[in-house]
Amino acid sequence: MKIAFTICSNNYLAQAKVLGDSLLQKDPNYKFVIGLCDEFSDAIDYTFFENIEIIPVAKINIYCFEEIIKKYHIVELNTSIKPSFFKYFIEKYDDLESIIYFDPDIQIFNDFYSIEEFLKVNDILLTPHILKPVSVDNLKPVENTFLNFGIYNLGFIALNPKSKNTSKLLNWWEERTLKIGFDKVCDGLFVDQLWINLVPLFFDKVKIIRELGFNVAPWNLHERNNIKKIDQGYLMEDNSKLIFYHFSSYNYKTPNILSKYYNRYDKILLSSEVNKLYSQYHEKLIKNKVDEFSKIDCFYSKEEISKIEKRKSVFTILKNNLLPPIVLRLLRK
Repeated sequence: MKIAFTICSNNYLAQAKVLGDSLLQKDPNYKFVIGLCDEFSDAIDYTFFENIEIIPVAKINIYCFEEIIKKYHIVELNTSIKPSFFKYFIEKYDDLESIIYFDPDIQIFNDFYSIEEFLKVNDILLTPHILKPVSVDNLKPVENTFLNFGIYNLGFIALNPKSKNTSKLLNWWEERTLKIGFDKVCDGLFVDQLWINLVPLFFDKVKIIRELGFNVAPWNLHERNNIKKIDQGYLMEDNSKLIFYHFSSYNYKTPNILSKYYNRYDKILLSSEVNKLYSQYHEKLIKNKVDEFSKIDCFYSKEEISKIEKRKSVFTILKNNLLPPIVLRLLRK
């Protein structure tokens, strides 16, 4: 068995479906799973996600789950559970050959043959944010962006599920994401990502992928803007195939803005092929109900948790005042 998975809340399900559909089209040998950092919503018809399994995070039995949903905001929560989902799949499937994580805002453009070849001799595959220097100017991103937020982008990580080396990595990583997986850059903390700077030092058989076609994104277009269309996909400047593009921070409501965080490139400066990639991605988001899903609040957002806690407190007070059972049953609803 081969598994590729993502993690998102209900409001990001359109992006996750674009990822899943493209993945299953390009490499149908993989089982694609959405780890739902949320609870199932009555507002969603989940049969829309044909051939995609959705597993709510509450079902994987994270030991400190009640604690982390109270202390983390929604991005911290989504990223903190990544190692736990890896461990869940590895423990569940004895015949697991390879396991890959992708952020939900990624689209797949080729099969995973090269990833599987890398995993034959390596246990951990990482992609750097950038491979070439960035000019020192007033534009973003700059090199110190990645010194703050991480050298490697954790929108992708692939692991050998049968390696003890992988098991050691996941135990080490999970402890940190569940205990101190905060977005506090000034304190040297950035969710699950910044820790991975240490992985090539702490663990063996780590492959840093240098081919340009892995994890193309708005932060590395200074070195990856030259993309050519070929018969069955796209070719990068180093003649590697485009495996996946990371449409990070793309907002379908403002299609002319590449990313709310970066201004080094805009639609005007992009090559025609990169512009086309964004245009087709925009269309796929619309087709997959992004407007509908994006309006759904996450059950585990701090605001929702606060409302639940208040309701529980009110119910406890009323219960202690010995209201009739029939009234208590109505209040529970």
